[in-house]
Amino acid sequence: MQSILFILFFSFLLLTFNYLFKYFNVLIDKKELEHKSFASKSLVPLSGGILIATFLLLNSNNYSLIFFFILIFILGVFSDFLLIVKPLKKFFFQFLIVITFLIFSKISILSTKVFFIDFFIQNKIFSILFTCFCLLILINGTNFLDGVNTLVCGYYILIILTILYIGSSNKINYNFEDFYYLLLVLLVIFSFNFFSKTYLGDSGSFLLSFLIGYYLINLCNDNLFTTKYISPIFILLLLWYPAFENLFSIIRKLLTKKKPSAPDNLHLHHLLFFYLSQITKKNIVNSLTAIIINFYNFFIFYISAKFYNKSDILSYIIIINISVYIFFYIILLKKKLVSSL
Repeated sequence: MQSILFILFFSFLLLTFNYLFKYFNVLIDKKELEHKSFASKSLVPLSGGILIATFLLLNSNNYSLIFFFILIFILGVFSDFLLIVKPLKKFFFQFLIVITFLIFSKISILSTKVFFIDFFIQNKIFSILFTCFCLLILINGTNFLDGVNTLVCGYYILIILTILYIGSSNKINYNFEDFYYLLLVLLVIFSFNFFSKTYLGDSGSFLLSFLIGYYLINLCNDNLFTTKYISPIFILLLLWYPAFENLFSIIRKLLTKKKPSAPDNLHLHHLLFFYLSQITKKNIVNSLTAIIINFYNFFIFYISAKFYNKSDILSYIIIINISVYIFFYIILLKKKLVSSL
């Protein structure tokens, strides 16, 4: 009953935010930038992020930590308002917020189960810089994915469901309440996003990825030296898609002599969208793109959850994921290039 009331309350909040944003014509996705309008040209409130921010303010009393999450949210709002457009400028402010957060909160990745990284990670400065690098890759990779309905929201719902599954089935000693209630908020956003009634925007994708990254680092560190050990490779596997999307995009642009920070419409979900738009009804392509990608990730997460403490097996699964990504990327890119001739 409490969960139902929680969902109804946040659904009402989202409807209220949508009404206010439309009434005052603020935080509306107006598609000024080309890469933001490839899937839809409709004007939709960017209210997903403020709903997550509201959840944080109501659900936590650690105001010193919330301060940094709100900072990353505000940075995203500035980006949504197009007050900060240059990617390098956004990256610079992201770096300042994340590195200050890590130093202040004394949180960093303690182990990766990759011996040469773990050798250096014993140094506190390296550990903080490496953790900052990982969070920035996650934040910007998630922002890259936020192009089709439910892709980002659905992906993070799968992550939380996987965490709750291994937590309950293996009786891991951790307070999963934050994960559970964030899941309920994301289900509300997912429902509205499916029908193009809300978007996360940069504010939502920045905040959600930063928050989940923080939760997962804490979860891994708290169980790193216990009998309920969770492999850091498992955490990496949960975040593999946005992280690899970002890294692959940077490498791809460098190889084609483009600026790594320059946005484009050549990410995997873009190519899949273009391909599906050629073979199926236009009105379902947006959601179908996200469903296909997230169905694959659901399958991977389900298999990986069986081996959450087996770093060697999880490493092979990550290699398979990367291989599958590159294989389908090449196929879809070729089809797009042929169709454009």
